Amino acid sequence: MSQISKILATKVNPISGKSEILLRLRHGRNIALRAKTHLFISPSYFVTQRNGRDAPGEIVVKSRISSPEVIQAKEVRNKIEEMCRLFEERISIEKPENITRDWLQQQVDLYVYGDNSSKETVPVKSKSFFDHFDDYLAVSQFSESRRKHFLVLYRALQRYGLYRKYEISFDSFNPAIIADFERFLRNEHTFFVADKKNVALRVPVAKYRAIFEKFPECRVPKPRGDNYIKGLLVILRTFFIWANKTGKTQCNPFRERQIKESVYGTPIFITDDERRQIYRTDLSYDKRLEQQRDIFIFQCLIGCRISDLYSMRRSNIITERTSKGDRKCISYIPSKTKDGNPITVYVPLNATALEILKKYDYMKNQVLVDNRYSQENISKAIKGKTPASISDAPLFPLIAQQRYNEYIKEVFRACGITREVSVINPTTGEVEQKSIADIASSHLARRTFVGNLYNKVQDPNLVGSLSGHKEGSRAFARYRSINIDLKADLIDKL
Repeated sequence: MSQISKILATKVNPISGKSEILLRLRHGRNIALRAKTHLFISPSYFVTQRNGRDAPGEIVVKSRISSPEVIQAKEVRNKIEEMCRLFEERISIEKPENITRDWLQQQVDLYVYGDNSSKETVPVKSKSFFDHFDDYLAVSQFSESRRKHFLVLYRALQRYGLYRKYEISFDSFNPAIIADFERFLRNEHTFFVADKKNVALRVPVAKYRAIFEKFPECRVPKPRGDNYIKGLLVILRTFFIWANKTGKTQCNPFRERQIKESVYGTPIFITDDERRQIYRTDLSYDKRLEQQRDIFIFQCLIGCRISDLYSMRRSNIITERTSKGDRKCISYIPSKTKDGNPITVYVPLNATALEILKKYDYMKNQVLVDNRYSQENISKAIKGKTPASISDAPLFPLIAQQRYNEYIKEVFRACGITREVSVINPTTGEVEQKSIADIASSHLARRTFVGNLYNKVQDPNLVGSLSGHKEGSRAFARYRSINIDLKADLIDKL
């Protein structure tokens, strides 16, 4: 009789917050084997107690919300369960002399990485392209935002396979298929028409309805621009590079098809005077608008990405000793770059930033719900659990990121910041004139921080140490030609 139990390693990855799952196999009285699975999961999904008593480890994912973290946890759970069933069947028919100390680890490695040896081993069911993609997502330590982009590509490839009515495989990929997939990405939005009953809704045309019912997106595809499509192709290339390195395939269509550099216009941001105008405008008539204005101004003063802002807690506020005395700072590790070379960013807080933080001191007594403050859902969410400590309390009353961006546009209009700017249409590539209020978003706060600092001190490494940009980042090249005051001073010297 064989039985496999699951154990969660005690070591937690400080970056991803996940631990590796281990397997322990017992076969008969004398055989006890153990192996690493190379699969990681958040400890919150691993249950070791039932009804107050110790129980075999199980992966339990109850959430109905299909967030990237939940999807990844379900992928890992399914793979672990498949492993357990497969290995229990294999050991029951294995010859006793073949069951060595490393037998279980060899089986796990064979399952995860495939057979790279020339020797004959236990037959393994051939994996599909998407099975290997699942493996890649399961073993890779991505940030949640990065994983979300991979899942967008994953579903687009599945739809493309149905659209062309053939099974996608490594061998079928070539430069021509890449070009055809790119055309599919550009044209996918045309597969939708206005709903006859509700013209505000768009539904798939009858010919393609089955495709989108099987592999849906949370939003109807919109026209995709060059940069967005190039980004998806870069992600696909990354997957092929992994597949080549791990021996899944020798095919790599990107050896013959190069991806052109993304094209960006000159960064657009508000001046220090405009930022002060926004902060000083009286918005007390609309509490939510006033709150999101304050959050936007705070983001302008620390220059972080929206994902990092939403992850910040009271514990991110620290005190650093300087030559002029103690100084309050925000300390954080940028989520976008933490997987490769995690560097802690320290941003001193000026008087305005401290004033905003003090205004929301009451948040230290609030409970965080689904990374957002939600008064009406608190009692339902915590159900008697101990509220979060002050150090884990959120800095501000955060709302959904999409709503945050919508409020920023409203704030700009309410404060009279509506000047015309030249922007490149992401879909057509043409230059257009738009009100800065129409393009305002959370990332404009980051550009405001970087742009105004760079105009004062044109040292990319110094500014990068405050913004979290990597040393030698090419992003700063776009800021070199934007200061009209510097240009005017130079022209006046002619």
